[in-house]
Amino acid sequence: MYKLIFVDDEDIVREGISSRIPWGDNGFDLVGTFDNGIAALEYIQNHEIDVVLSDISMPRMDGLTLSGKIADTHPRIQVLLLTGFEEFQYAREAVHHRVKEFLLKPITADELRAVLERTRKELDRLRSAEKEQEHLQELLERSLPLLRERFFYSLASGRLTVNDINRRREFLGWKDKEGCYQIVIASLPDNWEEITRLTLTEKTRGFISEYDVVFSNRNEALVILLQGDNGENLDKRSRNISEQLFSTALSLSDSPVTIGIGETVEKPEDVNRSYLGAGNAIDHARVLGFTMIQSINEVRKKNRVSQEAFISRARHLVKALREGVRHTAQQALDDVFRLFEESYLTSTDVVGYLARLQYHLSDFIDEMGIGENSEFENLSLTAEPRRFTRLADARRYFTEQINRIEENVRKRREHAVLSRIDKARSLINQRFADKSFSLQNICTELYLSTSQFSALFKEGTGQTFVEYLTEIRINEAKRLLKSTDMKSYEIADSVGYQDPRYFSSLFKKITGFTTTEYRKELEN
Repeated sequence: MYKLIFVDDEDIVREGISSRIPWGDNGFDLVGTFDNGIAALEYIQNHEIDVVLSDISMPRMDGLTLSGKIADTHPRIQVLLLTGFEEFQYAREAVHHRVKEFLLKPITADELRAVLERTRKELDRLRSAEKEQEHLQELLERSLPLLRERFFYSLASGRLTVNDINRRREFLGWKDKEGCYQIVIASLPDNWEEITRLTLTEKTRGFISEYDVVFSNRNEALVILLQGDNGENLDKRSRNISEQLFSTALSLSDSPVTIGIGETVEKPEDVNRSYLGAGNAIDHARVLGFTMIQSINEVRKKNRVSQEAFISRARHLVKALREGVRHTAQQALDDVFRLFEESYLTSTDVVGYLARLQYHLSDFIDEMGIGENSEFENLSLTAEPRRFTRLADARRYFTEQINRIEENVRKRREHAVLSRIDKARSLINQRFADKSFSLQNICTELYLSTSQFSALFKEGTGQTFVEYLTEIRINEAKRLLKSTDMKSYEIADSVGYQDPRYFSSLFKKITGFTTTEYRKELEN
Protein backbone atom coordinates (compact mmCIF):
# COMPACT_ATOMS: atom_id res chain seq x y z
CA MET A 1 0.00 0.00 0.00
CA TYR A 2 1.43 3.38 -1.01
CA LYS A 3 1.12 6.52 1.14
CA LEU A 4 -0.28 9.73 -0.41
CA ILE A 5 -0.83 13.25 0.91
CA PHE A 6 -3.07 15.90 -0.70
CA VAL A 7 -2.25 19.61 -0.60
CA ASP A 8 -4.81 22.28 -1.59
CA ASP A 9 -5.82 25.54 0.05
CA GLU A 10 -9.53 25.09 -0.76
CA ASP A 11 -11.42 23.16 1.93
CA ILE A 12 -14.13 22.01 -0.47
CA VAL A 13 -11.58 20.53 -2.88
CA ARG A 14 -9.74 18.68 -0.10
CA GLU A 15 -12.99 17.29 1.28
CA GLY A 16 -14.28 16.30 -2.17
CA ILE A 17 -11.19 14.39 -3.22
CA SER A 18 -10.84 12.83 0.24
CA SER A 19 -14.38 11.47 0.14
CA ARG A 20 -14.94 10.57 -3.52
CA ILE A 21 -11.85 8.42 -4.12
CA PRO A 22 -11.89 4.80 -2.78
CA TRP A 23 -8.70 5.14 -0.76
CA GLY A 24 -7.29 1.78 0.31
CA ASP A 25 -9.01 -0.12 -2.48
CA ASN A 26 -6.95 1.65 -5.15
CA GLY A 27 -3.56 0.82 -3.61
CA PHE A 28 -3.14 4.19 -1.83
CA ASP A 29 -3.65 5.30 1.76
CA LEU A 30 -4.50 9.00 2.09
CA VAL A 31 -2.42 9.70 5.17
CA GLY A 32 -2.76 13.48 5.31
CA THR A 33 -4.32 16.61 3.80
CA PHE A 34 -2.78 20.08 4.03
CA ASP A 35 -3.78 23.58 3.00
CA ASN A 36 -0.28 24.85 2.14
CA GLY A 37 3.12 23.63 0.96
CA ILE A 38 5.01 24.45 4.17
CA ALA A 39 2.84 22.18 6.31
CA ALA A 40 3.07 19.42 3.70
CA LEU A 41 6.87 19.71 3.51
CA GLU A 42 7.19 19.49 7.29
CA TYR A 43 5.11 16.30 7.24
CA ILE A 44 7.20 14.82 4.42
CA GLN A 45 10.41 15.43 6.36
CA ASN A 46 9.16 13.30 9.26
CA HIS A 47 7.20 10.58 7.45
CA GLU A 48 7.69 8.17 4.59
CA ILE A 49 5.56 9.32 1.66
CA ASP A 50 5.26 7.83 -1.83
CA VAL A 51 3.02 10.34 -3.64
CA VAL A 52 2.18 14.04 -3.22
CA LEU A 53 -0.96 15.38 -4.97
CA SER A 54 -0.80 19.18 -4.81
CA ASP A 55 -2.45 22.27 -6.21
CA ILE A 56 -0.10 24.85 -7.76
CA SER A 57 -1.68 28.10 -6.51
CA MET A 58 -1.52 28.20 -2.70
CA PRO A 59 -0.53 30.79 -0.06
CA ARG A 60 2.77 30.63 1.85
CA MET A 61 4.33 27.96 -0.45
CA ASP A 62 2.88 27.11 -3.86
CA GLY A 63 2.91 23.72 -5.51
CA LEU A 64 5.80 24.50 -7.87
CA THR A 65 8.07 25.51 -4.99
CA LEU A 66 6.99 22.43 -3.05
CA SER A 67 7.73 20.13 -5.99
CA GLY A 68 11.17 21.69 -6.38
CA LYS A 69 12.05 21.11 -2.72
CA ILE A 70 10.74 17.53 -2.91
CA ALA A 71 12.87 16.91 -6.00
CA ASP A 72 15.96 18.14 -4.12
CA THR A 73 15.41 16.30 -0.84
CA HIS A 74 13.10 13.35 -1.61
CA PRO A 75 13.61 12.43 -5.29
CA ARG A 76 11.82 9.08 -4.88
CA ILE A 77 8.46 10.77 -4.15
CA GLN A 78 6.08 11.01 -7.12
CA VAL A 79 4.54 14.52 -7.47
CA LEU A 80 1.17 15.12 -9.18
CA LEU A 81 0.20 18.77 -9.72
CA LEU A 82 -3.29 20.24 -10.12
CA THR A 83 -3.44 23.42 -12.20
CA GLY A 84 -5.95 25.85 -13.69
CA PHE A 85 -6.10 26.34 -17.46
CA GLU A 86 -4.44 29.74 -17.42
CA GLU A 87 -1.57 28.30 -15.35
CA PHE A 88 -1.04 25.21 -17.50
CA GLN A 89 1.70 26.51 -19.82
CA TYR A 90 3.58 27.93 -16.85
CA ALA A 91 3.26 24.61 -14.98
CA ARG A 92 4.88 22.76 -17.84
CA GLU A 93 8.08 24.63 -17.08
CA ALA A 94 8.32 22.63 -13.85
CA VAL A 95 9.40 19.48 -15.73
CA HIS A 96 12.89 19.83 -14.30
CA HIS A 97 11.30 19.24 -10.87
CA ARG A 98 10.46 15.72 -12.13
CA VAL A 99 6.72 16.25 -11.72
CA LYS A 100 5.03 13.07 -13.01
CA GLU A 101 1.55 14.34 -13.92
CA PHE A 102 -0.14 17.71 -14.58
CA LEU A 103 -3.89 17.56 -13.97
CA LEU A 104 -6.10 20.32 -15.38
CA LYS A 105 -8.82 21.62 -13.07
CA PRO A 106 -11.61 20.89 -12.72
CA ILE A 107 -10.82 17.17 -12.54
CA THR A 108 -13.42 14.42 -12.22
CA ALA A 109 -13.16 11.47 -9.85
CA ASP A 110 -12.78 9.09 -12.80
CA GLU A 111 -9.92 11.14 -14.25
CA LEU A 112 -8.14 11.19 -10.89
CA ARG A 113 -8.67 7.43 -10.47
CA ALA A 114 -7.05 6.86 -13.87
CA VAL A 115 -4.07 9.03 -12.92
CA LEU A 116 -3.67 7.23 -9.61
CA GLU A 117 -3.83 3.86 -11.38
CA ARG A 118 -1.01 4.91 -13.72
CA THR A 119 0.96 6.19 -10.76
CA ARG A 120 0.44 2.95 -8.84
CA LYS A 121 1.70 0.89 -11.78
CA GLU A 122 4.75 3.14 -12.09
CA LEU A 123 5.44 2.78 -8.35
CA ASP A 124 5.04 -0.99 -8.64
CA ARG A 125 7.53 -1.01 -11.49
CA LEU A 126 10.01 1.14 -9.58
CA ARG A 127 9.67 -0.93 -6.42
CA SER A 128 10.22 -4.14 -8.40
CA ALA A 129 13.26 -2.61 -10.10
CA GLU A 130 14.66 -1.51 -6.73
CA LYS A 131 14.23 -4.99 -5.27
CA GLU A 132 15.88 -6.51 -8.32
CA GLN A 133 18.74 -4.02 -8.03
CA GLU A 134 19.13 -4.80 -4.33
CA HIS A 135 19.15 -8.51 -5.13
CA LEU A 136 21.78 -8.03 -7.84
CA GLN A 137 23.88 -5.89 -5.51
CA GLU A 138 23.66 -8.57 -2.83
CA LEU A 139 24.69 -11.22 -5.34
CA LEU A 140 27.59 -9.05 -6.47
CA GLU A 141 28.82 -8.54 -2.91
CA ARG A 142 28.63 -12.27 -2.24
CA SER A 143 30.38 -13.03 -5.52
CA LEU A 144 33.08 -10.37 -5.20
CA PRO A 145 35.70 -12.63 -3.53
CA LEU A 146 35.23 -15.23 -6.27
CA LEU A 147 35.34 -12.54 -8.98
CA ARG A 148 38.59 -11.20 -7.52
CA GLU A 149 40.04 -14.71 -7.40
CA ARG A 150 39.15 -15.26 -11.05
CA PHE A 151 40.49 -11.86 -12.05
CA PHE A 152 43.89 -12.43 -10.49
CA TYR A 153 44.12 -15.96 -11.87
CA SER A 154 43.23 -14.65 -15.33
CA LEU A 155 45.81 -11.87 -14.90
CA ALA A 156 48.49 -14.39 -13.94
CA SER A 157 47.46 -16.72 -16.76
CA GLY A 158 47.88 -13.94 -19.35
CA ARG A 159 44.24 -13.98 -20.46
CA LEU A 160 43.54 -10.27 -19.86
CA THR A 161 44.24 -7.37 -22.19
CA VAL A 162 45.38 -3.97 -20.94
CA ASN A 163 41.80 -2.72 -21.39
CA ASP A 164 40.44 -5.67 -19.38
CA ILE A 165 42.85 -4.92 -16.55
CA ASN A 166 42.06 -1.19 -16.47
CA ARG A 167 38.31 -1.83 -16.64
CA ARG A 168 38.22 -4.32 -13.76
CA ARG A 169 40.93 -2.87 -11.52
CA GLU A 170 38.76 -0.29 -9.76
CA PHE A 171 35.57 -2.37 -9.84
CA LEU A 172 37.25 -5.25 -7.98
CA GLY A 173 39.11 -2.99 -5.56
CA TRP A 174 42.66 -3.89 -6.60
CA LYS A 175 45.18 -1.53 -5.00
CA ASP A 176 47.63 -1.27 -7.87
CA LYS A 177 50.80 0.65 -6.94
CA GLU A 178 51.78 0.72 -10.63
CA GLY A 179 55.37 -0.16 -9.74
CA CYS A 180 56.81 -3.67 -10.06
CA TYR A 181 55.09 -7.04 -9.80
CA GLN A 182 56.29 -10.53 -8.90
CA ILE A 183 54.60 -13.90 -8.52
CA VAL A 184 55.36 -16.48 -5.83
CA ILE A 185 53.74 -19.92 -6.14
CA ALA A 186 53.60 -22.47 -3.33
CA SER A 187 52.80 -25.97 -4.54
CA LEU A 188 51.04 -27.73 -1.68
CA PRO A 189 51.22 -31.48 -0.97
CA ASP A 190 48.28 -33.52 -2.28
CA ASN A 191 47.71 -35.07 1.15
CA TRP A 192 47.02 -31.75 2.85
CA GLU A 193 43.56 -31.35 4.35
CA GLU A 194 41.46 -28.38 3.28
CA ILE A 195 41.75 -26.84 6.75
CA THR A 196 45.54 -26.89 6.47
CA ARG A 197 45.40 -25.14 3.09
CA LEU A 198 43.04 -22.48 4.44
CA THR A 199 45.21 -21.95 7.53
CA LEU A 200 48.32 -21.41 5.42
CA THR A 201 46.41 -18.99 3.19
CA GLU A 202 45.23 -16.91 6.15
CA LYS A 203 48.66 -16.89 7.79
CA THR A 204 50.18 -15.80 4.48
CA ARG A 205 47.82 -12.82 4.36
CA GLY A 206 49.25 -11.85 7.73
CA PHE A 207 52.80 -11.26 6.47
CA ILE A 208 52.10 -9.57 3.14
CA SER A 209 51.14 -5.94 2.57
CA GLU A 210 47.75 -4.46 1.72
CA TYR A 211 48.89 -4.18 -1.91
CA ASP A 212 49.67 -7.89 -2.23
CA VAL A 213 47.11 -10.54 -3.15
CA VAL A 214 46.76 -14.25 -2.34
CA PHE A 215 44.72 -16.58 -4.55
CA SER A 216 44.69 -20.18 -5.81
CA ASN A 217 45.22 -21.56 -9.30
CA ARG A 218 43.55 -24.54 -10.91
CA ASN A 219 46.12 -26.90 -9.41
CA GLU A 220 45.13 -25.60 -5.95
CA ALA A 221 48.59 -24.10 -5.49
CA LEU A 222 48.86 -20.95 -3.39
CA VAL A 223 49.73 -17.94 -5.57
CA ILE A 224 50.93 -14.57 -4.23
CA LEU A 225 51.03 -11.45 -6.39
CA LEU A 226 53.51 -9.05 -4.78
CA GLN A 227 54.04 -5.37 -5.55
CA GLY A 228 56.99 -3.09 -4.94
CA ASP A 229 58.51 0.21 -5.95
CA ASN A 230 61.53 -1.34 -7.67
CA GLY A 231 62.68 -4.76 -8.82
CA GLU A 232 65.67 -5.16 -6.48
CA ASN A 233 63.73 -4.48 -3.29
CA LEU A 234 60.82 -6.59 -4.49
CA ASP A 235 63.17 -9.54 -5.16
CA LYS A 236 64.44 -9.34 -1.58
CA ARG A 237 60.92 -9.12 -0.17
CA SER A 238 59.77 -12.07 -2.30
CA ARG A 239 62.61 -14.20 -0.93
CA ASN A 240 61.80 -13.14 2.63
CA ILE A 241 58.08 -13.89 2.20
CA SER A 242 58.88 -17.24 0.57
CA GLU A 243 61.04 -18.21 3.55
CA GLN A 244 58.26 -17.21 5.95
CA LEU A 245 55.80 -19.20 3.86
CA PHE A 246 58.06 -22.26 3.77
CA SER A 247 58.62 -22.09 7.55
CA THR A 248 54.89 -21.63 8.24
CA ALA A 249 54.05 -24.62 6.05
CA LEU A 250 56.53 -26.80 7.97
CA SER A 251 54.87 -25.77 11.23
CA LEU A 252 51.52 -26.96 9.87
CA SER A 253 52.58 -30.28 8.37
CA ASP A 254 55.49 -32.67 8.02
CA SER A 255 54.95 -32.58 4.27
CA PRO A 256 56.84 -29.49 3.05
CA VAL A 257 55.85 -27.26 0.17
CA THR A 258 57.77 -26.36 -2.96
CA ILE A 259 57.95 -22.64 -3.67
CA GLY A 260 58.73 -21.00 -6.99
CA ILE A 261 59.60 -17.30 -7.41
CA GLY A 262 59.05 -15.66 -10.78
CA GLU A 263 60.88 -12.70 -12.24
CA THR A 264 59.94 -9.08 -11.51
CA VAL A 265 57.96 -7.28 -14.22
CA GLU A 266 56.94 -3.65 -14.60
CA LYS A 267 53.49 -3.92 -16.17
CA PRO A 268 50.35 -5.75 -15.01
CA GLU A 269 49.95 -7.31 -18.45
CA ASP A 270 53.41 -8.92 -18.01
CA VAL A 271 52.52 -10.64 -14.73
CA ASN A 272 51.95 -13.82 -16.75
CA ARG A 273 55.70 -13.92 -17.46
CA SER A 274 56.44 -13.95 -13.75
CA TYR A 275 53.73 -16.56 -13.16
CA LEU A 276 55.13 -18.90 -15.80
CA GLY A 277 58.62 -18.41 -14.41
CA ALA A 278 57.49 -19.31 -10.89
CA GLY A 279 55.75 -22.41 -12.27
CA ASN A 280 58.86 -23.42 -14.18
CA ALA A 281 60.96 -22.95 -11.06
CA ILE A 282 58.65 -25.36 -9.20
CA ASP A 283 58.81 -27.85 -12.07
CA HIS A 284 62.60 -27.64 -11.98
CA ALA A 285 62.64 -28.31 -8.25
CA ARG A 286 60.33 -31.30 -8.69
CA VAL A 287 62.49 -32.78 -11.46
CA LEU A 288 65.41 -32.60 -9.05
CA GLY A 289 63.21 -34.30 -6.45
CA PHE A 290 63.53 -31.51 -3.90
CA THR A 291 61.08 -29.54 -1.81
CA MET A 292 62.64 -26.13 -1.66
CA ILE A 293 62.44 -22.43 -2.56
CA GLN A 294 63.48 -22.04 -6.18
CA SER A 295 63.78 -18.75 -8.05
CA ILE A 296 63.43 -18.76 -11.82
CA ASN A 297 66.43 -16.42 -11.98
CA GLU A 298 68.55 -19.07 -10.25
CA VAL A 299 67.30 -21.76 -12.64
CA ARG A 300 68.18 -19.67 -15.66
CA LYS A 301 71.67 -19.01 -14.37
CA LYS A 302 72.38 -22.76 -14.24
CA ASN A 303 71.42 -23.44 -17.85
CA ARG A 304 68.94 -20.91 -19.09
CA VAL A 305 67.86 -22.67 -22.26
CA SER A 306 68.36 -26.37 -21.65
CA GLN A 307 66.71 -26.52 -18.22
CA GLU A 308 63.36 -25.05 -19.24
CA ALA A 309 63.39 -26.58 -22.70
CA PHE A 310 63.95 -30.04 -21.20
CA ILE A 311 61.16 -29.61 -18.65
CA SER A 312 58.79 -28.52 -21.39
CA ARG A 313 59.65 -31.51 -23.60
CA ALA A 314 59.48 -34.00 -20.73
CA ARG A 315 56.04 -32.74 -19.77
CA HIS A 316 54.97 -32.95 -23.40
CA LEU A 317 56.13 -36.60 -23.48
CA VAL A 318 54.06 -37.45 -20.40
CA LYS A 319 51.09 -35.59 -21.86
CA ALA A 320 51.41 -37.60 -25.09
CA LEU A 321 51.46 -40.85 -23.08
CA ARG A 322 48.42 -39.74 -21.13
CA GLU A 323 46.48 -38.89 -24.29
CA GLY A 324 47.33 -42.27 -25.83
CA VAL A 325 47.54 -41.11 -29.47
CA ARG A 326 49.64 -43.57 -31.45
CA HIS A 327 53.16 -42.39 -32.42
CA THR A 328 52.72 -39.04 -30.61
CA ALA A 329 54.71 -40.17 -27.57
CA GLN A 330 57.52 -41.47 -29.80
CA GLN A 331 57.67 -38.11 -31.54
CA ALA A 332 57.78 -36.37 -28.15
CA LEU A 333 60.66 -38.67 -27.09
CA ASP A 334 62.48 -37.79 -30.32
CA ASP A 335 62.12 -34.10 -29.39
CA VAL A 336 63.74 -34.75 -26.00
CA PHE A 337 66.73 -36.50 -27.52
CA ARG A 338 66.99 -33.90 -30.28
CA LEU A 339 67.40 -31.30 -27.53
CA PHE A 340 70.18 -33.41 -25.97
CA GLU A 341 71.92 -33.84 -29.30
CA GLU A 342 71.79 -30.14 -30.13
CA SER A 343 73.08 -29.02 -26.70
CA TYR A 344 76.45 -29.16 -25.03
CA LEU A 345 76.27 -31.80 -22.30
CA THR A 346 78.92 -33.39 -20.09
CA SER A 347 78.61 -37.05 -19.16
CA THR A 348 77.38 -35.93 -15.75
CA ASP A 349 74.74 -33.79 -17.44
CA VAL A 350 73.64 -36.75 -19.56
CA VAL A 351 73.20 -38.95 -16.49
CA GLY A 352 71.29 -36.17 -14.74
CA TYR A 353 68.93 -35.51 -17.63
CA LEU A 354 68.28 -39.20 -18.23
CA ALA A 355 67.56 -39.70 -14.53
CA ARG A 356 65.05 -36.83 -14.64
CA LEU A 357 63.44 -38.22 -17.78
CA GLN A 358 63.13 -41.59 -16.10
CA TYR A 359 61.66 -39.88 -13.05
CA HIS A 360 58.85 -38.44 -15.21
CA LEU A 361 58.15 -41.87 -16.74
CA SER A 362 58.18 -43.63 -13.36
CA ASP A 363 55.82 -41.01 -11.94
CA PHE A 364 53.47 -41.56 -14.87
CA ILE A 365 53.64 -45.34 -14.42
CA ASP A 366 52.66 -44.95 -10.76
CA GLU A 367 49.90 -42.50 -11.72
CA MET A 368 48.41 -44.98 -14.20
CA GLY A 369 48.71 -47.89 -11.75
CA ILE A 370 50.74 -50.13 -14.05
CA GLY A 371 53.89 -50.20 -11.92
CA GLU A 372 52.95 -53.54 -10.39
CA ASN A 373 53.60 -55.28 -13.73
CA SER A 374 56.81 -57.33 -13.52
CA GLU A 375 58.13 -55.93 -16.78
CA PHE A 376 58.56 -52.56 -15.04
CA GLU A 377 60.32 -53.78 -11.91
CA ASN A 378 63.74 -52.84 -13.31
CA LEU A 379 62.71 -49.26 -14.21
CA SER A 380 65.00 -47.65 -11.62
CA LEU A 381 65.51 -43.95 -11.12
CA THR A 382 69.19 -44.25 -10.30
CA ALA A 383 70.70 -47.38 -11.83
CA GLU A 384 69.49 -47.41 -15.43
CA PRO A 385 70.80 -44.05 -16.69
CA ARG A 386 74.35 -44.81 -15.55
CA ARG A 387 74.52 -47.78 -17.94
CA PHE A 388 74.45 -45.56 -20.99
CA THR A 389 77.59 -44.05 -22.41
CA ARG A 390 75.94 -42.92 -25.65
CA LEU A 391 72.70 -41.10 -26.34
CA ALA A 392 71.86 -43.60 -29.10
CA ASP A 393 71.84 -46.46 -26.55
CA ALA A 394 69.69 -44.39 -24.23
CA ARG A 395 67.29 -43.55 -27.07
CA ARG A 396 66.80 -47.26 -27.86
CA TYR A 397 66.18 -48.05 -24.18
CA PHE A 398 63.61 -45.28 -23.71
CA THR A 399 61.91 -46.15 -27.02
CA GLU A 400 61.36 -49.68 -25.70
CA GLN A 401 60.05 -48.31 -22.41
CA ILE A 402 57.63 -45.98 -24.23
CA ASN A 403 56.31 -48.87 -26.34
CA ARG A 404 55.77 -51.03 -23.25
CA ILE A 405 54.12 -48.21 -21.34
CA GLU A 406 51.76 -47.42 -24.24
CA GLU A 407 50.74 -51.07 -24.54
CA ASN A 408 50.02 -51.39 -20.81
CA VAL A 409 48.10 -48.11 -20.74
CA ARG A 410 46.01 -49.32 -23.68
CA LYS A 411 45.20 -52.61 -21.88
CA ARG A 412 44.41 -50.82 -18.65
CA ARG A 413 42.07 -48.42 -20.38
CA GLU A 414 40.26 -51.26 -22.10
CA HIS A 415 39.89 -52.99 -18.73
CA ALA A 416 38.68 -49.75 -17.14
CA VAL A 417 36.03 -49.34 -19.84
CA LEU A 418 34.71 -52.87 -19.29
CA SER A 419 34.83 -52.44 -15.53
CA ARG A 420 32.79 -49.22 -15.73
CA ILE A 421 30.21 -50.80 -17.99
CA ASP A 422 29.83 -53.70 -15.53
CA LYS A 423 29.46 -51.25 -12.67
CA ALA A 424 26.91 -49.27 -14.68
CA ARG A 425 24.84 -52.42 -15.27
CA SER A 426 25.03 -53.23 -11.59
CA LEU A 427 23.92 -49.72 -10.58
CA ILE A 428 20.98 -49.81 -12.98
CA ASN A 429 19.89 -53.24 -11.71
CA GLN A 430 20.07 -51.98 -8.13
CA ARG A 431 18.36 -48.62 -8.63
CA PHE A 432 15.97 -49.03 -11.55
CA ALA A 433 12.98 -48.64 -9.19
CA ASP A 434 14.19 -45.25 -8.00
CA LYS A 435 12.03 -42.66 -9.80
CA SER A 436 14.75 -40.02 -9.50
CA PHE A 437 17.44 -42.28 -10.97
CA SER A 438 18.85 -40.62 -14.08
CA LEU A 439 21.72 -40.57 -16.54
CA GLN A 440 23.33 -37.79 -14.53
CA ASN A 441 23.22 -39.92 -11.36
CA ILE A 442 25.11 -42.78 -12.93
CA CYS A 443 27.62 -40.43 -14.58
CA THR A 444 28.33 -38.88 -11.17
CA GLU A 445 28.84 -42.35 -9.67
CA LEU A 446 31.30 -43.30 -12.41
CA TYR A 447 33.08 -39.92 -12.62
CA LEU A 448 32.27 -39.57 -16.33
CA SER A 449 30.63 -36.87 -18.39
CA THR A 450 27.28 -37.77 -19.95
CA SER A 451 28.81 -37.85 -23.43
CA GLN A 452 31.70 -40.10 -22.31
CA PHE A 453 29.39 -42.50 -20.49
CA SER A 454 26.84 -42.63 -23.29
CA ALA A 455 29.50 -43.51 -25.84
CA LEU A 456 31.09 -46.18 -23.62
CA PHE A 457 27.77 -47.71 -22.59
CA LYS A 458 26.46 -47.87 -26.15
CA GLU A 459 29.72 -49.46 -27.31
CA GLY A 460 29.69 -52.03 -24.50
CA THR A 461 25.99 -52.99 -24.46
CA GLY A 462 24.62 -52.00 -27.85
CA GLN A 463 21.93 -49.98 -26.04
CA THR A 464 21.53 -46.45 -24.76
CA PHE A 465 21.13 -45.86 -21.02
CA VAL A 466 17.38 -45.18 -21.44
CA GLU A 467 16.88 -48.30 -23.59
CA TYR A 468 18.67 -50.51 -21.05
CA LEU A 469 16.86 -48.98 -18.06
CA THR A 470 13.50 -49.32 -19.81
CA GLU A 471 14.18 -52.98 -20.63
CA ILE A 472 15.00 -53.73 -16.97
CA ARG A 473 11.87 -51.95 -15.75
CA ILE A 474 9.53 -53.59 -18.27
CA ASN A 475 10.96 -57.06 -17.50
CA GLU A 476 10.36 -56.45 -13.80
CA ALA A 477 6.82 -55.30 -14.60
CA LYS A 478 6.22 -58.54 -16.51
CA ARG A 479 7.42 -60.53 -13.53
CA LEU A 480 5.09 -58.67 -11.18
CA LEU A 481 2.13 -59.13 -13.53
CA LYS A 482 2.83 -62.85 -13.57
CA SER A 483 3.55 -63.42 -9.89
CA THR A 484 1.38 -60.86 -8.06
CA ASP A 485 -2.11 -59.36 -8.07
CA MET A 486 -0.73 -55.80 -8.04
CA LYS A 487 -2.64 -53.22 -10.04
CA SER A 488 -1.06 -51.50 -13.02
CA TYR A 489 -0.45 -48.22 -11.19
CA GLU A 490 1.14 -50.10 -8.28
CA ILE A 491 3.49 -51.90 -10.65
CA ALA A 492 4.34 -48.62 -12.35
CA ASP A 493 5.32 -47.19 -8.99
CA SER A 494 7.32 -50.32 -8.07
CA VAL A 495 9.44 -50.29 -11.22
CA GLY A 496 10.27 -46.57 -11.13
CA TYR A 497 7.56 -44.77 -13.12
CA GLN A 498 5.83 -41.86 -11.48
CA ASP A 499 3.15 -41.52 -14.16
CA PRO A 500 1.00 -44.71 -14.47
CA ARG A 501 -0.37 -43.57 -17.85
CA TYR A 502 3.11 -43.17 -19.27
CA PHE A 503 4.03 -46.61 -17.93
CA SER A 504 0.92 -48.21 -19.51
CA SER A 505 1.65 -46.55 -22.84
CA LEU A 506 5.30 -47.62 -22.76
CA PHE A 507 4.40 -51.19 -21.73
CA LYS A 508 2.02 -51.59 -24.65
CA LYS A 509 4.49 -50.03 -27.07
CA ILE A 510 7.19 -52.52 -26.09
CA THR A 511 5.14 -55.71 -25.49
CA GLY A 512 2.18 -55.15 -27.81
CA PHE A 513 -0.22 -55.69 -24.88
CA THR A 514 -1.81 -53.59 -22.20
CA THR A 515 -0.99 -54.78 -18.69
CA THR A 516 -4.49 -56.30 -18.42
CA GLU A 517 -4.12 -58.09 -21.75
CA TYR A 518 -0.69 -59.35 -20.81
CA ARG A 519 -1.94 -60.81 -17.51
CA LYS A 520 -4.88 -62.49 -19.28
CA GLU A 521 -2.51 -63.89 -21.90
CA LEU A 522 -0.43 -65.40 -19.12
CA GLU A 523 -3.52 -66.95 -17.51
CA ASN A 524 -4.59 -68.48 -20.83
